[in-house]
Amino acid sequence: MSTNIQMETRTSAPWYTERMGHSKASKENTHARLVAAAAVRFKERGIDGISLADLMKDLKLTHGGFYKHFASRDELVTEALDLALTQSGQVMRERLFDGDKADIPGFVDFYLDESHRNGRAGGCALAALAGDAPRKSADVQAQFRVQIESNLGTLIEALGSGGSSAEARATALLVLSALYGALMMARAVGDSPLSREILQSVRKRILNVTSPAKKARSRR
Repeated sequence: MSTNIQMETRTSAPWYTERMGHSKASKENTHARLVAAAAVRFKERGIDGISLADLMKDLKLTHGGFYKHFASRDELVTEALDLALTQSGQVMRERLFDGDKADIPGFVDFYLDESHRNGRAGGCALAALAGDAPRKSADVQAQFRVQIESNLGTLIEALGSGGSSAEARATALLVLSALYGALMMARAVGDSPLSREILQSVRKRILNVTSPAKKARSRR
């Protein structure tokens, strides 16, 4: 009798383990889907622009199922913001560097393009969501602070090591502020001559500031 019980245990254990592993993987996949979907929708509509009910409906999930993954909406916001900001930082680095060589004009052209202006959902999270941050918690603002510092480091690296570290940081701050501000303003006025003027004018000024000749003159 005991032998039969032991045999049943040995044969059923692998099935049980496999089932548990599948359930865990499925839950992790759903969790990742929720975070990724929220990241996109936040960029498109703002952090407060979509309800949990709408998000779950879009993903064909039950509203009550949300709490199997997150303790609160704030927890989802934290994870979705982290994903959106990190992805934007990765895209910035990829666009700024072709191998070890920096391509600032190429990055500026990409960032201040009309297609980026029109594509909030797939674009830079900082420009899409920075306007929300002042009305959010200190923790949310800290997330923006961390990513901006990271982006500054990437841009300082792309600008080169010439000049003092303070000068390089000041230039990087100027360029990032111009990029984010230009994109936000261009979106604010819609698809219009003024919108295109903002993108084109700021692009020209940034390239002037970051050109090798300009940087050499500023160090003299």
